[in-house]
Formats: sequence, C-alpha cells, structure tokens
Amino acid sequence: MAHPINLRTTAVLGCTAVLLAAAAATAQAGTTYLSLRLAKLTNERYGHDCFWAPPKGMDYARLPNTLPIQTPNLYPDVGSTYFVGQYLLPAGATLTFRGRFPHERYFSYTIFKSLLGGQIGPGDHLSDEDIVPDRGSVNPFVPPTPRTAKRRNYTLHVVGGPVPTRRATNTVYTGSTDPAARVGMSIRNYLADKGLDGTGGVGLPKLTLTLADGTVLAGKAACARLDPIKDKSTATFPAEQWKSQVAASPDPANFPAVRRPVWERFWNAGYSAAGVFVTDPAERARLFPPTDEGGFQSNPDTRYMTLPVSLNFGKVITVSGRLPTVPRTLPRSRTWSPRHWQVRYWSLCTGSSPVSGRGYDCVFDQQVPLRRHRAYTLVVSRPQDRPRNAKPACGYRWLSFGDGENYPDPAARDWVDTLYVRFLRPSPTFKHGPINVTTPGTEGRVMGPYLPKSRYWSKAAFEKRGCRR
Repeated sequence: MAHPINLRTTAVLGCTAVLLAAAAATAQAGTTYLSLRLAKLTNERYGHDCFWAPPKGMDYARLPNTLPIQTPNLYPDVGSTYFVGQYLLPAGATLTFRGRFPHERYFSYTIFKSLLGGQIGPGDHLSDEDIVPDRGSVNPFVPPTPRTAKRRNYTLHVVGGPVPTRRATNTVYTGSTDPAARVGMSIRNYLADKGLDGTGGVGLPKLTLTLADGTVLAGKAACARLDPIKDKSTATFPAEQWKSQVAASPDPANFPAVRRPVWERFWNAGYSAAGVFVTDPAERARLFPPTDEGGFQSNPDTRYMTLPVSLNFGKVITVSGRLPTVPRTLPRSRTWSPRHWQVRYWSLCTGSSPVSGRGYDCVFDQQVPLRRHRAYTLVVSRPQDRPRNAKPACGYRWLSFGDGENYPDPAARDWVDTLYVRFLRPSPTFKHGPINVTTPGTEGRVMGPYLPKSRYWSKAAFEKRGCRR
C-alpha cells in the first residue's frame, strides 16, 4: 500500500434510567448547547475584541455573518466555546491576563505547538484547578471550595521560550524566543452553568503587555504591538491523500471502517489518522510511532477514543459501555458533586472524515441515559433509520449519523463517518482511564468496561430490543 508522508491532518480531537433529572431540565441535545439568545449574546459581547478572535464553536457556526474562524473544523464538541489568539510576542516581553474563574465545568489556557508535516499539537498549558487565585480570592475548581464563590480573580502570564525546570506560578511558555514566530493559544470553556454566556458569565480576561524595557501597554496599544490575526486553522488532511489511501486500502468502499469495529485510543496525527490505513500493527507502529505528542490541536487534558464506521455494515450503530463518574454541575450546582470523580467531562460525537473535520451530533455525560452500574447504550443512525425505541424513555440516546466524509469531491463517501469520545481531565486514581493505555492494542485490558464497544444493527433488529428502562 502507499505510505502517506505529508501529514497535514485535520484537528480531531485540540462533545438514572433516563436523563439525569438535573440535566433533563437544562442540558440541550444535538448540535448546540447554548440557547440561540445566549449564543448571539456571547458573539455580540466578545466578537469585536482586538486580541481574541470571536467565539468559536458549534453554537456560533449557526449565527449569521460569522467569520470562518468561528466555524469549528477540528472535530468539535457541543458544549465548548473557544477563544483563539494568534500574535507576535516581542522579545523579552510578558503578556498578562487578569480574569475571573468562570462558572462552568472546565476551562484552560493552551499554547499551540507546531509538529512535523504542518500539524498542530498542544504545547504548554494551565488547567483551571492548577491556577493559583489572586490574594483574597479562591479557586472554585478546587473542592471543597464552593463553585459559586464570589471572589474568584486570577492573574496569568505568557512568557517566551521553553518551559524551564522550575516554572513560575501561573505562567505558560510559548516554546520559542523568536519574536517573528507567531504564537497561537486558546481558552477552552466547557459547559457554562445554566443561563450564562459562553465565557461562564465572567467575560474575557483583561490584557496587558509588558515590554522588555518595562513599558506597560494595554488595550489597543498592546494589540498594535502584538499584531494579532484571526485566520481560520487550515491544518487539514489533504483530500487527494485521503482518496489515495482509501483506494489503496483492503476495502475501498468502507475502509478504515471494518465490520467488527474496535475503538482505539488517539495518539498523534501520524499513528491515528494516516496510520489507520496500515493493517499490520507492527508495521503501523514502525512507520508512525504511537507517541503522545498529540495533534489536531488536541487538548492535553483530554484522552480521545476514535472509531471509523460505515453504514454498509448496518444502518444502525450502537455504542455501549460504562460511563465514568463526573461532577454533575448542571444546571448550576453550588458544590462539586460527587467530590471525587473519575473524569471531569465525558462526551461522544459523530463526525466527518479528517479532510473536513466536521462535527455532526454530540451527547455529553449529563445527557446520557444510564442503567445499573452506569451502563449506557447510545444509538447512531440517519434520521430515517432511527429505531422507534432509540429514545431516553427506553433508556437510549439517539445521535444523528450526519453527512459522512463531507468534503467537496465525488469520491467523498456519505456512508462513512468517524465517532469520537472525550475523557477530559481524568483523575489520577481512575485506573481504567485511557490515560493509562501506554501501548496500542491494550485498550480493552486497561479500560475494561469503560472502553466503548460498538456493533451494527438493522433498524428492525434493534427495535426488537424494546424498552430497557
């Protein structure tokens, strides 16, 4: 088979018996999370900042007159709002952000890192619970601190250069001292509390730039020196390369989907995207080493599981497993409950090929109908093939299959999709989490019941299962 060399791959992966009662009243299903009013409000409030690009996410792609950067093309999740900054940091300068901890499930700052082949991966980052609050404030992401604490200010710095052996408090490092190298970074916001905008109700942090000579600039004066741009990410997988890999595969009608689907942990762009076409495991690992460098602008706090699927094997696809415990923050919890969880956030989404990186439909943890021992079964199909019992009242949650590979070429197959699961901020004590999968092929042994399992069905066959409350 042809071995792909030029890896310009899309960002995949930096999404009770019935719905949990608290979530049923607040969490929204499908391709959006915020109400249309809140999405518009977020866009109006923060869409004209001189430094940050307008809010990016599935909630904003539906709004009129949005910029290309606002449309998520990197396998998005439904509950997220991103703010991206792309700028030049003058030599010896320090960028300072003064903000407030948001009222939401998770947030972080991440520097982008350039990888071989034009791919973008995660560089240095700081997660919410690792940020030290200002004097007189508290960090509401650190239990048992109340999530609703009033005094919640923080100060964070961006410094040029690699991460030192002893890093400074509340500081992220760009990885480069070249003032001509544009820095990319993002703020990730997940699951704002009910009724709040995409920033979790706290707005964007205030920015100041301290130059090497001690001069302090703010607002437009700082932006003039930082020269920010608001360009859309183009780190996508080339259509011609994808087509050639499909054509050279053992089953061009369906590959990389196979009849007996097996979920894999995502490693990096080489192993998990281009390498998926190499059928021999040893050869795949030799050609594309499964390192943890990431790719697809992946979140360093997240471990992803992926599965290619084809409707040629069955019009209905199920995803089953055991849902990790999560903090139930919705609609607006005062405390972190439970205090000790296995992951901060979990979701499953349906999406396109890496050529376009589109996301179609998502379900996150508080929307998942659960049975005994936190068992779940999610159902994926086209709307016309949706089984009558694929509904929360019967213990299932349905997701739309979407539009297949979805890139502008006659070769794009509308029956082949990508499913992806996020395990965000897993607890160090969660021994079955994908963060503990250190070798490809050991996912089942390590993850046990927490590894998703999938199978194909006909609509009639699944309807015979009836309701399982």
